[in-house]
Amino acid sequence: MKKVFVNIALFCSLAGLFSSCAKKMEESFNNPEKISEGSLSKLLTGMFLNKRIHPTYHDYFTFIMPLTANYSQLVAAPSGNQMYIVNPAYIDVRWTDFYAGSRADDGQNPDYNYNGPGILSNYREMQTTLGLLPADQQARNQVFLKCAEVVLYDQASQMIDLWGDIPFYQAGNLNTPDRVTKDAPFDDAKGLYNEFITKLKDINTYLDTVNVEVDVKSELTTADILLRGDLVAWQRYANSLRLRLLMRISNTDAAAQAEVTTMLANEATYPLVSNNAQNVLFKESPTAIRSDLVDPFTNYYFGPEYLINTLQETNEDPRIHVMWDENEFNGYNGFPWNGTAGQWEATQRQYSAFDTATFTYNDNIPGVIVTASEVSLLKAEAYERWGLGDAATQYTNGLRQSIEFYYGINQSAIKRQGQNNFNRAPLASPTAEAINNFLGKPAIAYTGSTTEKLAKIYTQKWAHFFVLQAGQAWAELRRTGYPVLQFPNVANSMAPNPPKRLVYPTSEQMYNATEYSKVVEKDKRDRPIFWDAQ
Repeated sequence: MKKVFVNIALFCSLAGLFSSCAKKMEESFNNPEKISEGSLSKLLTGMFLNKRIHPTYHDYFTFIMPLTANYSQLVAAPSGNQMYIVNPAYIDVRWTDFYAGSRADDGQNPDYNYNGPGILSNYREMQTTLGLLPADQQARNQVFLKCAEVVLYDQASQMIDLWGDIPFYQAGNLNTPDRVTKDAPFDDAKGLYNEFITKLKDINTYLDTVNVEVDVKSELTTADILLRGDLVAWQRYANSLRLRLLMRISNTDAAAQAEVTTMLANEATYPLVSNNAQNVLFKESPTAIRSDLVDPFTNYYFGPEYLINTLQETNEDPRIHVMWDENEFNGYNGFPWNGTAGQWEATQRQYSAFDTATFTYNDNIPGVIVTASEVSLLKAEAYERWGLGDAATQYTNGLRQSIEFYYGINQSAIKRQGQNNFNRAPLASPTAEAINNFLGKPAIAYTGSTTEKLAKIYTQKWAHFFVLQAGQAWAELRRTGYPVLQFPNVANSMAPNPPKRLVYPTSEQMYNATEYSKVVEKDKRDRPIFWDAQ
């Protein structure tokens, strides 16, 4: 690939303009006591400013809503010839954001809704910076790189989930001594997944045994705007990510079972995210970052029929009250999977929209990375499939945690700046009776055959991911086949239905032509990712 290196330092000043309205972002990061001139700490901070990690108007409006949420039917869309087509420029930007990022035109005050460091280029620069230090300083500062690696493997695995094979080992190296290559080969997706799974295990061991010196710990705590230098929290993140990746390959790789079994039998050694206080979230409020998401939640303003009508309203799911606004005519009512443009554009509004307090006018929507609910539901799947433990308890834990999570977003909402005419109070958490009533519904209760129980686990994980983790929802929908959804087949021979994967960006085809020619036969929208056994 054409490895255009971004000057990361320009991105890593935390004082600047942020959001589509270019709102002022407060100084939320004071330079700590400097080690290696503070560059490692700034580079680590910069990774979190990638616009695919923290919530941004650009990510939601150009990628999440029209693509991953649409392909997983977590937003409604009217049937039409172009409903499965996304602007190629938006695909290019999504690809570029992982590799090189994009810098502000003025180079001084980047709007982080549109600009930010590339994940891989930022990591490569950290490797270079660390490698130039004396050996004793490298050992002292290794912790910065290990935290960055967890983020790297998380983001790289998401790239694989979207495209399959990606350039990785030789990508992003233009600024790395002795590793400059003209083009970057596409590395095998399965091999990369296995590498990440192995490396995450090593990182867990490192974090469990490393003795971080006081001055390094001080710098890490300030620079780490995600987990505040809490190494146990980083262990939980690494292990929960590893569990996710192992379960994702478990239908096509028998070796995953043994690794999962070891992890779940030794949670003291492999701590996982186990409650909502441990969730890995990019929290906007403490970092003084605001992202204006009103347009994405307004433009994709109808909820989908299956989620609202079939799954939530019928079963009295408490989450419905903080996910959706009731329609004044029809109450909680989703847009049909085969609804027409005429129904969509009808003057009299008939369908539920995103909850205005939780989402539309909330300047404090978190960037969701790993939650306790996902981990509990992954454990429930493993327990059910392989007889490792009490699957029912993990399943109900996952649902309870999901309910608490979404009510927590509603209750921690910060009203959108300038939205003075909106004053809805946060909702009280549902009663134990309401939650138990939901958990006891036949379609929800953990009863039935193994196939039926797994279908409930998969379906509830999809519902929990929602639009906040639509990429994970789309991946799990392709992996498991659940929930069983109907999609319109439209009159477009190029894209008649949702794809199995994205095709490579035109920029990659152009600038990495030699290496692209080696994977061109794989570059088909209906070719499944290696973990997709459906």
